[in-house]
Amino acid sequence: MRVSLGYTTLELLIVIAILAILSFIAIQEILSYIQDARLKEGVNQFLSDLNQVKNKAIITGRPWGIRACGGQGKYKIFIDHDGDCKDEAPSCESTDTQKVCLNAFNKTCQSDADCPFSQQGSCISRSQYFQLPPGITFNASFYVVFDRLGYPYNYSCGNGEGNATLINAKGKYLKIILSRLGRIRVE
Repeated sequence: MRVSLGYTTLELLIVIAILAILSFIAIQEILSYIQDARLKEGVNQFLSDLNQVKNKAIITGRPWGIRACGGQGKYKIFIDHDGDCKDEAPSCESTDTQKVCLNAFNKTCQSDADCPFSQQGSCISRSQYFQLPPGITFNASFYVVFDRLGYPYNYSCGNGEGNATLINAKGKYLKIILSRLGRIRVE
């Protein structure tokens, strides 16, 4: 009777194949989890900024807006300093480099000292750009301007209700829905 003290090459190859298959499945699950986490992070970031824009409009008594760029992972926040519901730089690619005083939007400035009742942060850019986490994009463009009461308006000063859909690289999406009264929710 012969006693085997080791493993055959075939047995080792079978074990290695099983480990490779299990590793592949685990890696796919980890990558999917990362994409889902980035999608939730992007939604939370945009939702927070959308609420911040609404609150700034209420606090300052001036219209503030947000523009999401369809098919891209970027958006911008802007001040509608003249109240016409329009962004001074009307696309996601153009930039508005002009600065205005936070407490006097019709006054341009270069530094905080140029603003009446100046304090740190008084001189701000009329538009600021933001980037979503990697792999997260907006399904379509989204544009809204909030008035001093927190009501949303679109580009032509009409009713600004709508939704912003964020999508990850795996095709999973979440919607941020804005009602005509300015209520914001996620689906």
